[in-house]
Amino acid sequence: MKVALVTTPPSVASRVGERVQRLVPELGERLELQLFVADELAGEELAGLPTHPARALRPREVDRILYPIGDERAHAFMLPMIRRLGGVVALHDWALCDLAGAAYPELERGGWRGRLRALREGGLEQARSYGRWGEAGGDATREGLTLNRSVVRFGDAFLVLDEQTRQRVLRDRNAPTPTRVAALQEQDDALADLWAEALESFPHHRSSRKSLIRTAIEQADRVREERRQS
Repeated sequence: MKVALVTTPPSVASRVGERVQRLVPELGERLELQLFVADELAGEELAGLPTHPARALRPREVDRILYPIGDERAHAFMLPMIRRLGGVVALHDWALCDLAGAAYPELERGGWRGRLRALREGGLEQARSYGRWGEAGGDATREGLTLNRSVVRFGDAFLVLDEQTRQRVLRDRNAPTPTRVAALQEQDDALADLWAEALESFPHHRSSRKSLIRTAIEQADRVREERRQS
């Protein structure tokens, strides 16, 4: 199975990235990996494998896309990819405030644009909490913020750390969603087994752009067939 693993290179300080770096050799024994990082960081090797720019990822050339994500600013480049391409999210944190702030600077600038983005990323109650947080300053009211909809609503399947997070994902999406619990406490080889098994059982990633193209092609084929028969 060919898997596009979207991550951070070793030169970037990343709690999640460090664990992924340890997993890459184990995953490489089970899967055919291609590694993708933020465009400006491509070229650095990770566990002996080259890293490619995220813009070079072609969904049709792989069987799965995997995004290990935590509440880290370095993961901000993944959010537009998830929206555009879909894929499997290995979700390391439920609240993604730092990630959202890096991806959407208006959240850090505040004002009505920040509130509108908070509404999109968390819903009405989140937008209200964001407003109170902005007025108070600091982290006093940030505890209630998650700002994770760009990840939770647009991923296709999820690897999570515990059953509580799995239930949160299912409640928030309110739709059948492939999920699997894979706790980080597992040894590297055991965790790699869990990830590989889940990736093989999860459905293929989707691309809304590809779906639109496929729909247009099928419609054109039907029109041509109808004209041929008439």
